[in-house]
Amino acid sequence: MWIKKIVYLVIAAFCLFSFGGTAAASGMGQTVRIGIREGRGSVALTSDSGLGVWKNGSLWKKFPARTPLQIALKGNAVTVGGAAAAGAVEVRPLSSAGSVKITDGYAYRGAIRVMKSPQRWGLTVVNVVPVEEYLYGVVGKEMSPSWHREALKAQAVAARTYAISHKNYFASRGFDMTDDTSSQIYAGINGESPSVIAAVDATRGEILTYGGKPIDAFFCSTAGGWTENSENVWGSRIPYLRGVSDDSSRMPSYRWSVTTTPEKLAANLTAAGKGVGKVRSITLSPLGKRPMAVSDRGVSGRVLSMTVNGSAGSVRVTGNAFQSIYGLKSTLFDFSQGGAVPDPDSGRKGRSATMTVKAGVPITIYGYGWGHGLGMSQYGAYQMAQEHGSADTYYRTILTHYYTGTRLEKLY
Repeated sequence: MWIKKIVYLVIAAFCLFSFGGTAAASGMGQTVRIGIREGRGSVALTSDSGLGVWKNGSLWKKFPARTPLQIALKGNAVTVGGAAAAGAVEVRPLSSAGSVKITDGYAYRGAIRVMKSPQRWGLTVVNVVPVEEYLYGVVGKEMSPSWHREALKAQAVAARTYAISHKNYFASRGFDMTDDTSSQIYAGINGESPSVIAAVDATRGEILTYGGKPIDAFFCSTAGGWTENSENVWGSRIPYLRGVSDDSSRMPSYRWSVTTTPEKLAANLTAAGKGVGKVRSITLSPLGKRPMAVSDRGVSGRVLSMTVNGSAGSVRVTGNAFQSIYGLKSTLFDFSQGGAVPDPDSGRKGRSATMTVKAGVPITIYGYGWGHGLGMSQYGAYQMAQEHGSADTYYRTILTHYYTGTRLEKLY
C-alpha cells in the first residue's frame, strides 16, 4: 500500500495545474442546451412561483403558480395556452429562485425552450441552463453522491469538460447534448444532492485540456485493472486516452463470469451468423500481465479479435461482437474449461494460445471491468480517493492519472 501511495504522490507532484491559458478567455456566462423531450405533440409545465413566457427575447405572457401551462403543436405552429406563437418560446419561473417542472417529468433550473422539432414531427423541449447548475443534476446520476468527495470532484471536472467539449454536438436537433447515455445522464433538480453541489462548487470552472483545447473526457464504470488505448476501442489514436493502471480491485464488477457450454457456444455463434459447426478450439492469446503487447488484445487485455475453429470451418470474431452475443460487461475476458482461473497480473497463464474445447464440459467466460475502459475508471477513482484522498486537491491526481498529459485549467 505504501508503495502505491508514493507513486500517486509522485504523480501529484508533476500535475500541471494552471488558472490561465487559452481556456480562461471564455468567461462565466457559459450555458448549455439539454434536449429533454423530442417528438411530443404537447408538453405541460408548472412552477411554484408562476411562469413567464418569453418570445423573441421579450416577456410575452405570465401564468399563475401551480397551474399547468399547456404548450402544443397545432399544424406547424407552437401554441401557448391556446395562443399561437410565431416560433420558439422560452418559459422561465417568475422568481429567480424558482424552477420549471415538466408535469410528467423533472423540475429544472434555468429556462425551458419549446420549439417545433427541426428534424421530425412534434415539439422539442430544451433546458437552457448555466453549466454549473447543469452539473448539479449530472454528477450524482453518473456517480453515487455517497462516494468520497475527491472522487466526486474528479467526476465534476470530467463532466464539465465533457459538456464544454460537446457544445453544439446535436445542433441540428436544436440542442447541445441529450439527457441520457448518448451524452450524460441528467435529471435536473431531481438529480441534485448536497455532496454533489459541494463537489461542483469546489471545482467551479475547472476543465481538462490537451494542446490548449478541452478534451473528450470519456469515463467508464470499472476498467478492470487497466484502461485501454483509444485506437483499440474506436479506431483513432487520442493522445490523452492511453492505457494506464486502474486500481479498482476491491470494487463491484471488477471481476465477473458467465458459464456456457460448447453446444450453447456453437448455437449462439450460428444465431449471430458466425456458425462453425461443432466448436473444437478457440485461438486467442491468454489474458496475462498488463500492459499487454499482443496482436489480438489491447494493452489492457481487452479482446480485439479471436478465432473460433469448428467442424464446419473457422470464423474470426471481434471482441465487441462476442461481448454482444453473450451480453458481457466488457471485452476484457478470457476462457477456462475445467481449470483454475488465474489472476491476469500474476504472470501465470491458465491455458495455451489455442484452447482445445472438450465436448460436454462447461466453459467459463471470465472477465474484468464494466464499460469501454477509456479514460477515467469511476470505481478506480473511488478506490484511489478512499486510499489516498485526504488532501482537498487529490482529485487532480486522479484526473491526471487517467487522462495522460492533460492540464487542469480554470475556464472561468
